[in-house]
Amino acid sequence: MGTATLLSAEDFELVAQVLGSCELVRGEIVPMSPGGILHSLVTANAFRVLDSHCRPLKIGRVLTGEAGVVVARRPDTVRGADVAFISYQRLPKGPTEYGFLKQPPELVIEVLSKDTSWEKMEEKIADYHAMGVDLVWVLDPQTMTLRACQRGGSPLLLRDTDTVTADPLVPGFTVSVGAFFEE
Repeated sequence: MGTATLLSAEDFELVAQVLGSCELVRGEIVPMSPGGILHSLVTANAFRVLDSHCRPLKIGRVLTGEAGVVVARRPDTVRGADVAFISYQRLPKGPTEYGFLKQPPELVIEVLSKDTSWEKMEEKIADYHAMGVDLVWVLDPQTMTLRACQRGGSPLLLRDTDTVTADPLVPGFTVSVGAFFEE
């Protein structure tokens, strides 16, 4: 009986770009299917809305494109965040480093894909919270809702007509939930 060799985040980083869409979950590569047009549209909206708020204030970086975030070690887990905000307090200004993010962002925004179960998304949220991410927003394009999951708190479900805020984690950031779902 053989044992599987678990990958480290560093080994995964060397091969992740050629593998396509995937994550490292407890040392094992987990393929992900492409999100599709609606997933891409909502992700782009989330990036645009958040970045247009943060960039003029020069308060931190907004990342997208399945930004690799190392959320656990031994065995290593690297999650691909659809959108993330990390302040300059957590990742100081300066030359941007290559590789995966090892510091916890204040906010991660995930877009629920048609083929992703809530069980899998809750596992991902728990990984982010365990790493130190303060707030995870899950956007559901099918129901046009946002589930706000604050570390240590109960999830809050908001509809497209509601307003959501990430203040004070992202100073002054308040937006209509519907802005994420505009075409």
